[in-house]
Amino acid sequence: MVAGALSTFPFTDATRKWGAVAINHFRLLLAFILLTLIVMILDKKSPIALFTVPTSSEYIYLFISGIVGLVIGDYFGFHSMAILGAKRFSIFNSIAPGAALGFGFILVDEHINMIGIAGIAVSIGGMMWFIEASNTREIDKHQVHEYGKSSKGVLFGILSGLCQGFQIALAKKAITGDSGLTPVHATWIRLLGAMVAYFAFTFLTGKFNERVLTPIRKEKSTFLQASIGTILGIVLSVVLFMWSLALCKVAVTQTILSLAPIIALPMAYLLYKEKMTVKTFFAGLVSIFGVCLLIWRDDIAAIFGWHLH
Repeated sequence: MVAGALSTFPFTDATRKWGAVAINHFRLLLAFILLTLIVMILDKKSPIALFTVPTSSEYIYLFISGIVGLVIGDYFGFHSMAILGAKRFSIFNSIAPGAALGFGFILVDEHINMIGIAGIAVSIGGMMWFIEASNTREIDKHQVHEYGKSSKGVLFGILSGLCQGFQIALAKKAITGDSGLTPVHATWIRLLGAMVAYFAFTFLTGKFNERVLTPIRKEKSTFLQASIGTILGIVLSVVLFMWSLALCKVAVTQTILSLAPIIALPMAYLLYKEKMTVKTFFAGLVSIFGVCLLIWRDDIAAIFGWHLH
């Protein structure tokens, strides 16, 4: 969660210079190269074993998870991040636990009671309060320039949160198989699927040179920020995310990830001098409280002797 939250700041700057398409291609390629070396060392697997150990069903679920989370979801996320800024975008992570619970119920038979539903409502309410309480001067500035309208940033932030919830349920479905797939290896497969799909789409649409190579060549100084964001946001964050997913329920892992605003708020103040008002602080706490209701819904029901399933 900490690594993912910290990665939003270099990624925000890099996206505003390169654009969401270029930064997504760069980070997928770099992360795949680094993770190939890591999985071969940690899991002691040959290049051939990387492809032959997983089952066909694991490939399917992890490929779809990678495309939904690392291509589609992050496409929406990077656009929202560029428009709203890292601090405002981070609150949309609170949507993901509710989405993860819903998709988890469908894919891995995880259930939710009325306390969990209340938690979703509280979390979304806190998110909306956070947006309303945030200073809008920076958003208005972006609306004049190239980043896009604030309404688009909000919509894409919501879609990003939904995609993150869906992709975590898909990944959980994959790593419950019998092949003994490790979290690092599973992350590598997700990256492989995302990278192949995204690069193929960009090449087939004839946009690779215009949307990827040209922006990167113009802003070579952004390589460092993009690389730091990739190491924190994929190589470290996603591997730890898969490890957590192997040990915990879908909602637990996604809840931990959704706590990013707690890190993002003070970091936004330190890095960008974005003011944190009392309202935004408490709105963030309300959203996190809703997430806590989600994670401990069964324990709360047991304490009061409620049977809410």
